[in-house]
Order: sequence, then C-alpha cells, then structure tokens
Amino acid sequence: MRRIVVSIQNGLLAEALTKLLESSGNFQAYRTAVDGKNRTVQACVACSADIVLMEVTSVQSTALDTRINEGKQIRELVPGCKIVLLCDEKLSPEIAHEVIQAKRNGQIDAFYYSSLTGKYLVAALYAL
Repeated sequence: MRRIVVSIQNGLLAEALTKLLESSGNFQAYRTAVDGKNRTVQACVACSADIVLMEVTSVQSTALDTRINEGKQIRELVPGCKIVLLCDEKLSPEIAHEVIQAKRNGQIDAFYYSSLTGKYLVAALYAL
C-alpha cells in the first residue's frame, strides 16, 4: 500500500480526495493542513510518503513557487517521493501553464487538472 500526503486547501475537497484514495485499497492517505508552516513537508517526512498531492492556486500558501519550494525540501528529505500538483485549468489558465512548465523543467513528477474524474486520478496516481 502506497502512502500519499494530500495537501489541498479546500477542506471538503481534501476530505473527499482522502476518502476516495483510501477506498481504492491502494493508498494510505494522510491529509495535512495548508497554513504556510511547512506542514506538508513535515507530513511527508513523518509518514515516509511515496507521493505528495498538492493543490496549486493563487493563494500564497498554495502558490506555485511555494509548492515548488516544498517539493524541493520533500525530495531532499524523502528521496523517491513523487511530487504531484493539482490545478484548475479553467479557473486559472495562467497557473496551469506555469505548472506545465514546472513539469517540463523537472521540478515535479506529474500534474493533473481538477476537472478530471476521481476514478482517473486514483488510477493515474497508482500508476506513478
């Protein structure tokens, strides 16, 4: 079973994703607070995460620069942990473009748009 840290600002979405991942039988999911206090990094270290799923928005605590910096720290402290970003390509096309560039630059392992289905997200994360 793979360990995944879910770092999503919206509590309802975070809870739903956590339950969806756990119900697949393939993941042990850990939800972390998004408060600018490095809790995502701490959670990844504490559970030796295989994957971290982080939402990217225009809010400072979930901005792309913040997430890239967290990803760098996670890669140093938890080698092998996959860095995955989730963004809304319709609400923020400019952020979506920047996330694509982060993938092309090797700063993250994968990204997904929030418009996909839960079943697809679970399958894609399992395939990482």
